[in-house]
Amino acid sequence: MALEILAIVVTPINEVVKCLFGSLKQQIRYLTSYNTNIQNLRSQVSELKLTREGVQTRVEAAQRNLEEPFPNVQKWLEDTTEEKLDEQLRDFNEANINKKCFKGLCPDLSSRLRLSKQAVRMTETFHTLQEKGNDFLVTGITHQRPPPNVEFVRSTTIVENVLPRDSLMKDLMKALKDSNIGSIGVQGMGGIGKTTLVEKINNELDGHKLFNKVIMVIVSKDPDLMKIQDDVARRLRLKFEPISTKEERANRLFERLEAEEKVLIILDDVWKPLKVDKVGLPGGCKLIVTTRMQEVCVQMKLQKIIKVEPLSKVESWVLFESKAGDVVTLPNLKPIAEKIVEKCKGSPLAIAALGSTLTLVKEEYVWNNALSVLSNPTRNDLEDIMPEVVTSLSFSFERLESLEIKKCFLFCCLFPEDYNINLRDLRDYGIGERFLKVGGTLDNASDKLLTFIKKLKDCCLLLEGDKENSVKMHDVVRDVAICIGGDAEYGFFVNVGGGLIKFPDSDDLKEKKRISFMKHSNDVLRDPLECPQLKSLLIRENDDIRIDQESFFEDNKSLEVLDLRGMPYRFMPTPQSISCLTNLKTLHLVGCDVSDKISLLGGLRKLEILKLSNSKVKTLPEEIGNLVNLRSLDLNRAELSFVAPNVISKLSYLEEFYMSQQYTEWDTMTSGGEYNASLKEVELLSRLSRLTIGIKDTKTEPNVSCKSVGVLALDLVALRDLKQLEELDVSGCDDIEYLIGIDESNKDSQDSFNTLKKIRLVNLKGMKKIYHGPTPSTGFFGQLRILEVYDCNQIKNIFSANLLLAIKRLEYLCVWDCSSLKEIVGGENEDEVPAGDHSCLLPQLKTLELIDLRSLTSFYKGDIPISCPLEKIYVRGCRNLKKFPLAPQTASHLQTFRAETDWFDALEWADQSHQAIFQPFFEEVCRSFILFFFFVFTSALHLGLILIENIQFCTDTLILINTVYNTNFFLTYECTDTKSS
Repeated sequence: MALEILAIVVTPINEVVKCLFGSLKQQIRYLTSYNTNIQNLRSQVSELKLTREGVQTRVEAAQRNLEEPFPNVQKWLEDTTEEKLDEQLRDFNEANINKKCFKGLCPDLSSRLRLSKQAVRMTETFHTLQEKGNDFLVTGITHQRPPPNVEFVRSTTIVENVLPRDSLMKDLMKALKDSNIGSIGVQGMGGIGKTTLVEKINNELDGHKLFNKVIMVIVSKDPDLMKIQDDVARRLRLKFEPISTKEERANRLFERLEAEEKVLIILDDVWKPLKVDKVGLPGGCKLIVTTRMQEVCVQMKLQKIIKVEPLSKVESWVLFESKAGDVVTLPNLKPIAEKIVEKCKGSPLAIAALGSTLTLVKEEYVWNNALSVLSNPTRNDLEDIMPEVVTSLSFSFERLESLEIKKCFLFCCLFPEDYNINLRDLRDYGIGERFLKVGGTLDNASDKLLTFIKKLKDCCLLLEGDKENSVKMHDVVRDVAICIGGDAEYGFFVNVGGGLIKFPDSDDLKEKKRISFMKHSNDVLRDPLECPQLKSLLIRENDDIRIDQESFFEDNKSLEVLDLRGMPYRFMPTPQSISCLTNLKTLHLVGCDVSDKISLLGGLRKLEILKLSNSKVKTLPEEIGNLVNLRSLDLNRAELSFVAPNVISKLSYLEEFYMSQQYTEWDTMTSGGEYNASLKEVELLSRLSRLTIGIKDTKTEPNVSCKSVGVLALDLVALRDLKQLEELDVSGCDDIEYLIGIDESNKDSQDSFNTLKKIRLVNLKGMKKIYHGPTPSTGFFGQLRILEVYDCNQIKNIFSANLLLAIKRLEYLCVWDCSSLKEIVGGENEDEVPAGDHSCLLPQLKTLELIDLRSLTSFYKGDIPISCPLEKIYVRGCRNLKKFPLAPQTASHLQTFRAETDWFDALEWADQSHQAIFQPFFEEVCRSFILFFFFVFTSALHLGLILIENIQFCTDTLILINTVYNTNFFLTYECTDTKSS
C-alpha cells in the first residue's frame, strides 16, 4: 500500500523533472549552438536574397516584355525586400551578439538565449520564404499584361493640335455618355478634320471610366476585312489560327468582345457601308464611324450624326497664322492673307497646306499668285473633296522647287492609303528614275532624299510614318497627288487593292510612265503590258498574282524601275522575261524565286540597284560579274550556298554589299570540286561603304577599310584602319573585360575612335570598364553623341574620371539593367572622386535614361548640382538612387521627367525647393509605359545622326552581320556562338 502511494506521488514528480530537464536541455542547446544559429540565420538570409534577386531579375525581364508579376509574387517580393530583411536582422548586430554582463567579464546568457531562439524561428521563416521563391521560379512568375484600355494614338494629321474644336469634342463626348445612343457617325468633307477629332477623343478617354476598352482602326477606301479583324484582335491580344476564314475570325472576335463590357470601336475613314457583324463586332459595342459620305451613315443606320463643319473665320485665321508665321502680320501681306484664308472656306487641310507653303515668303507677288490660283480653281473633279483643298494642295505642289522633288512626292501616291512608305525603297526608285541625282554616292542620294522629305513634311504634303524610316500620305493629299500624277506630263497610274487588277483603256495605258499594282489577289496577267513609255512598274505585295507570259515585259524596253516584291514563288515571271529590260537601273526581287535562271540577269548591264533579299537564289554565278555598274547588291537572308570566284571583285562600283548571313563558305571547295569566292575579293571593292557578311573564323576577316566594315580583336587594334568609324555595337561577348584597352603598344589606335558617334553595348557579362588606359588623346570620343549600355553586370561606373574629360558632345545616355553599377561617373577605383567642375559634366546631354539599376546609389560622388541641358529624363527601378543632382537651371530645357511617383517623392534634393521646380515636368511612368517606347525611339531619332557603323565581336564566334535600316541606314554586326549556329 505504501509503495502504491509512493508511486502515485513520485510519478508526477518524475514527469515534471523529465519535462524540466528536457526544457533545460533545449535551453542549453540554444546557448551552446548560439554562434551556429546566428550563422545559419545569416546564411539563410543570404540565400533568400539570392533567390529574391533571381525572381526580381525574371520579373524585370518580363516587365520589359510588357508582362507583370502575379499578385502572390508581387506580395512575396514586397515581403523580402533588402530593407525589410535587414530590419529584421537589426537585433543581430555585433553589439547585441557580443553583449556582456558583470562589467564585461562574461557573456550575457539571457540575451544569448533570446537571440538564439529568435534566430532559429527566423531561419525557419526565411527558409519557408525561400522555398516559396524557388517554387515561383518553377511554376511561373509573370503573366501577360492585359491590353491597355486605350492605346494612345500619335497623331499623324497635318493640322495636329492647333485647334481644339471644343464644341465638336463636347458633342461627341455627350453622345458617348448617352446610353440610348449605340452608334455615332462623324461626317464631313475630306480634309475637314474628322480623323483629328476621333484621335483626340481616343486619347481623351485614357483615364476615363466611360469605357473599359477603346479600339481604333483605319478602314480606308478599299477595306480589307481581314486586316480590320487583325487590328481589332491585336488590341484584344486575341490570336487567330494561321489558316482561318473571315467567318471563323468574325465568330472568335464576336465571342471575345461579348465577354468585354463597355467597349468603344472607332472605324476611321469608311467609304462604303460596312457590315459590322461580318467583322465580328457585336451590337453591344458602341461605335463611331468617320466618313465623307452621308449615305454611309444612313445605310449603316448610325443613330447620331455629328457633322464636322468648316472652321470659323477666327479658327481659320489662327490655324493659318500658326502655319505661315509672323509674315502674315506684315502690313502689305495681311490683307492678301485674309483673302486667301477666306477663299479656303474653312478647310483645315487647305489652310494648313497654304500656310506652310507661304511661311517666310515675303514677296507680295507670290501671295497675289496664291490668291489668284484659289480664285480660279482648275481641278474640281475629285469627289467629296472641297475644291479649295484640291486647289491649295495643287498650289503647294507647283511651288515645290524642282521637278525632282515633285517626282519624289508623286511616287508616294503609288502606295495604298495609310501605307508606311519605306524610305530605302523610295531612294532606290529615285536612283533608277534619276530624280535623285547620281553624281555622288548612295549616301549622297539618301541625304538628298531626306532633304526632299523634310521639305514635303514642312509643306504638309507628307506625314511622319508609323514605322521606323518611313513616311505616310494623308488620304486627301494622296487623292490629289494621284489626280496630278495622272496628267500626261507625269503619267502615273495607280490601281491598288480590291481584288482584280483594273487596266485603263489600251490607248490610255500606252501613255503611262509609272504604274502601281499592289495588294491585289487571284488574278492572271496574260497579255503583254504595252507601255512603250513606261519607266517604273510596281507589282508588289500581291496574293496569287501570276504573270503568264515570258513576253509580258517585251514592249517595256524603257523600263528603269521594276519592283516585284512579295510575289509568290510559283507565280513569279521568269528571269528570262525580265532579261529583255536592258535599260533597268533598279530591280527589286525581294522574296522571289530566281534560283534557276539568275544568270540571265547578267545581261542587265545598266543595273545599279539589285535587291534579292529573302529570295530563293542558290548561287551567284559568274554572269553577275557583268553588272559592272552595280552600286548596291542585297542578298540578305537569301538561300545562298555558292558564289563563283572573281564575281564580287568585278563589281568595282559597289557601295553597298549585303551578303546572306547564312553564307560562310568563303575560300572553300564544294563537293563538286568548285571553289567558292575568296574574301580577298571584298578587299578590292574600294568604293564599299556598307557590308553585311558572315564569317566562321575571325582570323580570316578581310582587311577592308570602309565606313561600316571590320571584325575586331578584343584589344580593338584592328580598328586602327577604320578612320571613319561612326558606330560601334558590341553584344553577347562574355570575355571582354575592357571595351577599349589602350597601352603603349597600341596607343596609336586611339585615333580610330575620333569619329565615333554612337556606342551600343549589350549583354557583356565580363566587361568592367568601357575604357582602360591613360588619359585619352585630344579628339578621342570627341564626336560621341549616343551611348547605350544594356545588361552589363560587372561594370561599376559608366565614365571614369579621365574618360569623362574627353566626352563633351554626348547628347543621349541610356543605361539599362546593369546590376553592379554604383554610379554613372566614377574614378579609376571606387574611392576616387572625379576632379573638375561637376556642373560642367556632360555639357550637351539632352536625354538620360536609367532603367533597372538596383545598385545605383549616385550620379557621382559629390553634392554639386550639374546643369546639363537635359530635355528628357526617364528613371525606373533605381530604388537606391536617393539623390539626383540637378541644378535648377536644367528646368529651362526640360520637357519631361518620367519616373515612379514614390521614387520621385522620396528624392533628397540639395535644396528641397528644387523639387517644386521639377514637379511640373514629372510624369508617372506606369501610366504611360507604352508611350515610353515612342519616347525612346524619338529621342534617338531626334539627334539626326548619320548612323553608319555597328560592329560586334567576340572570341571563337561566328560573326553574323545583320542589316538594320534606321533613318540614315546603318549596320548591326551580331555575334552568335558557332555551337548554337
